[in-house]
Parts: sequence; C-alpha cells; structure tokens
Amino acid sequence: MHVACLCLVTAALAASAAGADSTGRTRSCASADDRFAAAWESRRGQPLREVPVAPPVFNGHPRFARPYSLAIIHFALRVFHNAESNFYARANAKIVENCRFYIENTDVRDDRDSFYWNVGELCRAVLHYGAKGDIAPGRLSSDAEAAFREMAFGYCHDISRLADAACDGTKTWRIYESENHHVQRASALWQLMHVLLKENPACGARVLGDGGTLRAHYAAWEDFFCAWMRERAKRSMFIEVQSRGYGIHTIKNIYPLHDFSENPSTRRLARDFLDLFWALWAQEQIAGATGGGMSRVYPSGARTTYSAASTWAYWYFGLNPSLNRSPYDMDYVCLDSSYRPNPLIGKLAADAAARGVYEIEMRPLGWALPEDKYPDYRPDPSWGRIYRYTYATPDFIVGTQMYPQAALTNWCMISSQNRFHGVVYGPRDAQLLPIPAAMGRHVKTAALPSTAYNGFWSMQKNGTLLTRKNRHSRYTGGMCVWFSAAGGIDHVEKDGDWHFTRCGGAYSAVRVAQGGARLVAAGPKAEMPCERNGKFLVCDNPWAVVIVETARACDFADEAAFRAKVKATSFAFTSSTLDYVGIYGNRFRMLLDLDDGSIIDGEPYVKKPAWSVHSPFIKMPWLGDVADISFGGETIRLDFR
Repeated sequence: MHVACLCLVTAALAASAAGADSTGRTRSCASADDRFAAAWESRRGQPLREVPVAPPVFNGHPRFARPYSLAIIHFALRVFHNAESNFYARANAKIVENCRFYIENTDVRDDRDSFYWNVGELCRAVLHYGAKGDIAPGRLSSDAEAAFREMAFGYCHDISRLADAACDGTKTWRIYESENHHVQRASALWQLMHVLLKENPACGARVLGDGGTLRAHYAAWEDFFCAWMRERAKRSMFIEVQSRGYGIHTIKNIYPLHDFSENPSTRRLARDFLDLFWALWAQEQIAGATGGGMSRVYPSGARTTYSAASTWAYWYFGLNPSLNRSPYDMDYVCLDSSYRPNPLIGKLAADAAARGVYEIEMRPLGWALPEDKYPDYRPDPSWGRIYRYTYATPDFIVGTQMYPQAALTNWCMISSQNRFHGVVYGPRDAQLLPIPAAMGRHVKTAALPSTAYNGFWSMQKNGTLLTRKNRHSRYTGGMCVWFSAAGGIDHVEKDGDWHFTRCGGAYSAVRVAQGGARLVAAGPKAEMPCERNGKFLVCDNPWAVVIVETARACDFADEAAFRAKVKATSFAFTSSTLDYVGIYGNRFRMLLDLDDGSIIDGEPYVKKPAWSVHSPFIKMPWLGDVADISFGGETIRLDFR
C-alpha cells in the first residue's frame, strides 16, 4: 500500500472511519486506487455488528430483512477482501444463515424491501472467493456456496419470467413498483444466474417456473439491460430524476454488467452508460453538492446536498475530502468494481471555475399513458411533458423541472413524488429551497411529514425562479422557503418586499408575491421541528407565488448594488396573472388559473428541446446513438448503438 494511503488508514483507525486526523480535518489519498484501498481498510478488524430481522416496514408486508442481510454480506465481503482469516469461519457461518433465512422465508425473499437490495454483493463474494473465484478461491466455504446455490436457483425459478424481460421497442419503460425497484429485481436475477452458470454451466439447462431454461432467461435479462441502457441514454436518463436517495440504487445495477458480463459489447455499453451518469453528475455539482430539479427526494434528503454518489465521487475523483466516510449500504458495489470514470469526467467534476456559467437542458419522461396505474407504471416514451432546466455557476446552481399544471393522474407517481428544486451553494448542505411543506404520512415514520405529489409549479430562466404550490398537488401544506443554517443562508435580512441572504460568492433574494410571510426558526428543538437547523419563510397565503433571484457577487460592485437591482424589478399581479421582469432581463407571465399557456420571453415555458441532454459539456440528441463529453479542449464519445 502507498505511504499516503497508510497515513489515511492510521488516522481513520485512530480517530474515525471517515478519515479525520488529530485536528479533525479530513485528508485525501493521492490516487483513486489509494482512496479505494483506504476505504476497504477503514473497517479492518471490526467484528460483525449483527442487526436483527425487523418488523414490517409497511402494514401488510412481511418482515424487513434488508439491514440484517447488509450487515452479514458486507462483513463477509470485507473480511474476504482484506484476508482477515480470523473472521473467515464467522463470515461463512453467517452467509449460510442468511441464505437459509431466505430459503425458509420466501415471503420476505419476494418482498420489495429486502432480498434484492443486497444480493448482488453476495454474488461478488462467490465470484471472487468461491471454489472457482477469480481472486482468492476457497475463502468462501463449500457450505456457504451450497446454501447460496439453493437460494439463488429458488429465487430465479420462482421470480424470473421471460415475458418480464421483453425489451423490444420501448418495453423497458414498463416499470413495476418504481424505477429503482424494477431494475434492482432484474439485476438480482441476472447476477444470480450469472453466478450459477459460472459455477456450473450445465445448470443452464434447468427449467424455471415459466418453462424457459435458466440460460435462456440469463440471455434475455442481459438483452433487457442493453436495451434499458440505450433507452435511458436516448431519453434523458431516469424518471426518478437525480434522486439523491434512489439514484444510486438504480445506477449500482449497471456495475455488475461492466464487471462480469462475458459479452464485450455489453461491458462497453455499461462503461459508456456509467460514464454518462457520472458526467451528468459532474456538471451539476459544486464540491460534491448536487443541484438541479429532482424527483423522489424526501424531506430528510432535501435538507442535505450530499448523497452516496458524493462519497463515490470522492473515491473516484478525490473531490472534497469531507465527503469521505466509512463504507456502508451499497458502497461495496463501487469499492469492489473495476469501473473507473474516464479521466476527462474527473476534470469536469473537479474544476467548477473552468466550467464557468452555463445552462443544462433535459426532457425526462414522467407523463403517464392511460394504462398507467400503480404499481405498473407506463410513462409516455415520446415526451414526458417535462422541461428540466439548470443554471450553473462556480458559486451556485439553481434548477427546476417545468411542466404543465396538469392533474395528478396525468403523471407517473415516481415522477411526481417529492419533486425538488431551488438553489444549492458550495458549502455542505447550504441551500435555499422554495417548496411547499410535504404533509403525507409514511407508515414507518408516521409522526413525520414525508411525501407530497405534484407539489409545486415553476418557471425559470438563468438565476430567476418563480414557483408556487401546484393547483393539482396532493399531500402538500402551504408554500414556504427553506434557508439552511449551513452556509449561513438563514442570516436573512428583510428589505422592503424582499428577503436577502448570501453565501460565499452568491447573493440571493426572495419575494412572496401575495400576502405576507414570517420567518420561523427550524431545527430538532426549534419552533418548527426539522432534522437540520435553519429557518422557514412561511407564507400567509398557502398559494402564494414565490420569486427567487440568485446572482454571482462578482457581477455586482457590492451587495447594495445587487439589492438595488432586485428592488428595481418590474412586478404586476392580478388575481389570475403574474407578470415579472427579473434581474437577468427575462420576462415571465404566469397564468395562475390555467394548466398551461404561461410564457418566458414570449415563448412557452415548457420547451421540447431536440436533445436528451444539452450543455456545453454533454451533447446527446433526443433518440440519438452517441453522446459527446467535452471539457478543456478534450472530447470523448460514448456509443449507445
């Protein structure tokens, strides 16, 4: 191991698994390989921290075994990887126990919340450390392998259906449960079949529940994933747009195809798809803090700008050492994989100053076909009626998703759930978020609001964002604005009709267009309970339009000049129309009582660009076959043919 890596490991073991030194600061290893090695080492010698199988998460569901299995599988994978021979017997015994649990409790195995979330990492343990392992054969015991085979075949026999792997045309957009659930289930089947065939090719002739052979199913699921990747690249990627929680649970399922497929074409396609994912992530973040319009971001996730992807980015790019932490959950997929992003993507991620000021346009799917009905989602593959727009600078990112104020039934619920937008700044968790309060109740957190559908309606150009509670929303309270304590965003000053704040090199201003508003302290022990500290600007009128202006400080002589510019903006409001000219000179007309017809600079606000992705750095035509990634005079081409 390199000296730099040893330094980090020593600090991690002595101070914290996140890599803190004696002063509390984080330190970075010199290369990606060093950072990956340090992550593996950060848990060396730690015993298994067992987690019991839990009661059901939702009423009417079986017991919840995901944390139970994750603890066992990640312990075993780490022990085998690090050659911690004193733990081999313990790891093997617990793998047998884990497999027997699912063999004997098929109701838990077949439920959406347990088995397929982690079985991929167990497949990696067999492929690397089983009798035919490619790293250290024999660390996984024969008893553990036998239990795995029984569990694996039983699941494939009972769950896999060739009809579900249909991938011609746009059939991969037929989604069951949710985007991440659907692909996790498919990936579990492909990985389990891959391991079974790798260990014993003759088992490919065994017949599964629908009468097809295991080998036929394996080939069908690989074809499904190849079509799935091409379709997402062509149509602005995921419906669960940039979800901080679920996005990594979707993309993790492409890593096994990159690492283990025996088809070079599949491996290349998976590599290019992963590169596209990470290039999209790179252009829409500052020091690992991600911005832009998103879907399926629960309130707890909305208050933080980081996610598992941020930690993976630290391991890949050395980006912001404060993102480093000891691995958990799905992190072992990243740590064990041979995938590394193209070096150009690392340059794009690391240099916000060189990226400058730019716009990003996408048109993700989300509009539902008539046959769409939970849990069988059927998005319209021709156009999602969503225009996703982001304005990015080295000091802040502001973005939203613009769409018609249409009835909730017109949207796939995985698109309309917990939509997110607002301003993200550089410091960790520094955000300004104009989003109505979510009032839905989750069974597992019944005391906390967690879910809203079709929550807001918005318009944006450059750093000017207008938004209000959607006329067709469900489970939403009144309009409010979150000012985070992180970054000092909650140091708000009222000046006339506007509330001003700043963070680093960015100024922001907020105006409530209808009625008054009051600032309320928020936090775990504050007037308004919240998992993080900050302030909410609570609108007296729950349907009030909120205007947010954000600009770079370097574009003004001082903060007073910014305030003067904001206060000079043109504003006219009637009961049904808002006309506004923002600080960038853009003209907005919001028709508040109509589902559509609003305009920006005389044009419809919901655009239908000819691109799947368009920015100065990523260009992928709508329904195109290739994506060009450019930065600093270099270009790479990703091929999805």
